[in-house]
Amino acid sequence: MPVPRAGLLAAVLAMHAACAAAAPVKIRLCLAEQAPAVSAPAGGGGVLPQRLRAATQGLDVAIETYEAPRARCLQDSRQGRADALIGVFAPDRLEWLAYPMRDGQPAAERSIASIRVVVYRRVGSRVDWDGRRLVGMEGQPLGLRFGYFYGAGVESLGVPIDDRAMSSEQLIAKLVKGRVGAALLTDEAAGHVARLPPGQIEALPQIYGSMPLFFIVTREFERRNSVLVKRLWAGLAAAPGR
Repeated sequence: MPVPRAGLLAAVLAMHAACAAAAPVKIRLCLAEQAPAVSAPAGGGGVLPQRLRAATQGLDVAIETYEAPRARCLQDSRQGRADALIGVFAPDRLEWLAYPMRDGQPAAERSIASIRVVVYRRVGSRVDWDGRRLVGMEGQPLGLRFGYFYGAGVESLGVPIDDRAMSSEQLIAKLVKGRVGAALLTDEAAGHVARLPPGQIEALPQIYGSMPLFFIVTREFERRNSVLVKRLWAGLAAAPGR
């Protein structure tokens, strides 16, 4: 006996809905290049893969990672090519990115890790940092990596800023060559510094600061998957290895 067209259509639609419901939610995660301790691709070593695996236990998600320069990750997230990234809290990015928040502030207890920012200078330089003031720059700029946020306090240091370096190696090379008076580098740069001939640059004992890293999603992704995002943030906060 033939199935009525209306019944057949209903069955097809029901099957399609069942398949769609069974498909895991895909998260396109853009990871900044040259941050191996935090952003190694899932399945590899490092802090992030371990915590992501623990946090996504029981969640119907499929995380697809790719690496790109930090500035491109931000651009991709703004233009819808990435759903998530790893980074520090930057107020100006709240326009299109969602962080785990509490009382209007980023919830540090839901961070996935933290990074230290260290001041480097050339050996023999008079540059010094006491935790509040950067002195001895003699008119030279402070070197930063393009696309990285070091906190609102950088602008108040009263020194010129050079943020055109696209990688830690480029920034270190600028410092070695005397094109910047000092440089702010995160923990991941220590390996690059260690490979330099001795006696070229050094880290100052007083660190510039420490900032929590968050699993950040686009506002569009959060709008479509609000419950999942909350569960993922909670899982990352509880995951071992923080």
